[in-house]
Amino acid sequence: MKLRLAITGSSGYLARQLMVRLGADADCEFILGMDIHRREFELPCAAEFLRFDLTAPWELLAEFWTKRRINTGLHLAWQFNPLHDRRRHREVDIQGSLNFLRAAAAAGLKRVVYCGSTTAYVNPLNPGEEPWIREETKPTGTPRYLYSHHKAEIDRVVQDFQEQHPEMQVTLLRGAIVLGPHTQNIVSKMVDWPWRRFPWMFQVRGTDPPFQFLSEEDMSGVLFHAVKAGAGGIFNCAGDGTIRYSEVIRASGKHPWALPAAILYPFTNLLWKLRLSPFPAGILDLIRYPWVADTAHLKSVFGYTPQHTSRQALEAFLAARRAR
Repeated sequence: MKLRLAITGSSGYLARQLMVRLGADADCEFILGMDIHRREFELPCAAEFLRFDLTAPWELLAEFWTKRRINTGLHLAWQFNPLHDRRRHREVDIQGSLNFLRAAAAAGLKRVVYCGSTTAYVNPLNPGEEPWIREETKPTGTPRYLYSHHKAEIDRVVQDFQEQHPEMQVTLLRGAIVLGPHTQNIVSKMVDWPWRRFPWMFQVRGTDPPFQFLSEEDMSGVLFHAVKAGAGGIFNCAGDGTIRYSEVIRASGKHPWALPAAILYPFTNLLWKLRLSPFPAGILDLIRYPWVADTAHLKSVFGYTPQHTSRQALEAFLAARRAR
């Protein structure tokens, strides 16, 4: 089957990197890029780029895919940065994802890939040491941080979709935080907040959870494998090894500023309400509780072994940050 791929959230760096790689692949016949912020790229294969809001009626999306004979869908569109408008935040994440799945079924796609997140695991009951969290663990997310909460909700929806559509190969990728030279995400915001040379990073007193990361190159490799030949199912995706939060802080050239949760949460929430912080207090759950995922299934069943460790992904990000 020649690949005729539709990618939502196609304007991001990782999507562009993937499209360039797929465009040069002999098995890729056509790529349809869709994003609310349309960006067009030159690709070796036939391609089309549309400005599209996934909160529009799903029937319209299904019509686009049917007319272009799309057989594979990759869902990358998401509200990555927190919004003060919780209604719009939910509309983009939840309604947009539901529309993607409904359109996939209506258009008769053969393969669907959803890019989830290990933040869906965030929970105070998680283990702080091995054995780490496996794919069969029910994702709950933290209700205090919408990115995590919504990722967990749609994760469960995708699992139901998978059961309801056995005729379709459904792949759910639970990716760790992606880091690399081009990274602009919540980690880069936390490292540079409130300004780049600020010497401290906040830490919840009495906690120092392990972290894992996924390099940009490995994220691109996982996505490439998923849309071309990867097995269906649920897969945790992360580089080998873990790094304590305090190590992340010091590697960033800063010092930990540990405050009690009873002070740090209200303080962060106040700054968010005053629009002096790029993230609400719920982000603290991600640096307070461990949420490290086991990746054995990724290597043995999905068929991809990350080329970079968690530490190497962090080092690549920090090296590029220093160079800038």
